[in-house]
Amino acid sequence: MVIYWLFRLTILITKPLPLWFAYKLGAGVAQICYFFFHAQRRALNANLARVLGSGDARAVDVVARRAYRNFGKFVVDFIHFPAVTRQEVRRRLQFDQWTELDDAIAEGRGVLIVTMHCGVWDMGAAALAAYDYPIHAIVDSFRDPRLDELVHSSRTKLGIHVIPRERVGPSTLRALKRGDVLATLIDAPSPGMMVDVDFMGATTTVSAVPARIALMTGAHVIPCLILRGPESDSIVRPVLDTRGARYEPTGDEKRDVQALTELIMASLEQIVRQHPDQWMLFSHFWPQQTATVSGR
Repeated sequence: MVIYWLFRLTILITKPLPLWFAYKLGAGVAQICYFFFHAQRRALNANLARVLGSGDARAVDVVARRAYRNFGKFVVDFIHFPAVTRQEVRRRLQFDQWTELDDAIAEGRGVLIVTMHCGVWDMGAAALAAYDYPIHAIVDSFRDPRLDELVHSSRTKLGIHVIPRERVGPSTLRALKRGDVLATLIDAPSPGMMVDVDFMGATTTVSAVPARIALMTGAHVIPCLILRGPESDSIVRPVLDTRGARYEPTGDEKRDVQALTELIMASLEQIVRQHPDQWMLFSHFWPQQTATVSGR
């Protein structure tokens, strides 16, 4: 109950603010949090040390601070999401891969967009909906049903067909078989639906759901990250890899899930390496990693 009303109050207070000012405010608050949330800072720095391939604590710290500031801006976007319009999404979008996306959709077997907690991931589905693509998104639910309704209704208002993670079922598969687009996260695995893969040179656990859905439906898999900037904090820049996860199934389900998931993660790895400060994960991504870089 308290979280819901705080969320509504924050929307009320920040909605009149210019977006650039809200971003500065959010980044400033996040920068302060960097010094007080010790466990999250240590996990983020350890994750980024592996991404950067660096044991230099100062160098990693510089990128980690940028990641925190980007997270502050993400929080601003999340808070403003219920007030966002399709017109605003269009204004903020910078995207030059329409032809590649349309070619994938034209294959008629559905498109599965797989992303991570990176950049402004919530805006990816909104961007497609703003241009009238038939987009469905698998999302997490909130404990407070009123907060859940507020966030999900804002997505629905923009034209996104919301599918709560716990309700993924036959209708999801039918949407892909109709040739629609489905978006889902891969770095938030559910119990019983996980697979171990190599990422950044070490083993980690990710969701097996995207690969299973793709193999059941024959959908075209597109790894994608929704980046911010660099021209402006308000710019939303999706980066698609339309060929990086092409896979011919062998009929061995376990082997196919493993192989396809590894292809997806290999593709996402390349983009994360180029934009490490936009990967905002505040828990240890590699279960066995030793946090040798803790930040200051």
